Amino acid sequence: MIQRSVAHFDQLVAQYLSLEELSVTEEVLDACGASIDIRILPLLKRRLHEEEARAAALEARGYVRMQEKCEQLMTCLKQLIEALEGRGHVTSNNSQRT
Repeated sequence: MIQRSVAHFDQLVAQYLSLEELSVTEEVLDACGASIDIRILPLLKRRLHEEEARAAALEARGYVRMQEKCEQLMTCLKQLIEALEGRGHVTSNNSQRT
């Protein structure tokens, strides 16, 4: 059960990082090193609010494809935030599992 939970969490982290900008990924690494844990919640919540505002602006301008990417990132951020809030002790790190 824990292995499945960790695998799902790792999948959320990989999906999030694949959608995020490089500068934000660097910020994640600075905050957490090679693991993703509850220390990164403030950054994730900030990014969610930024992307929500960006999606609204893109929708107003009619940029459908860019808005869809924002929405995809927002969905991923929400899932990752929920997973971290629900399991404060879980980390994502290929060499260590807690």
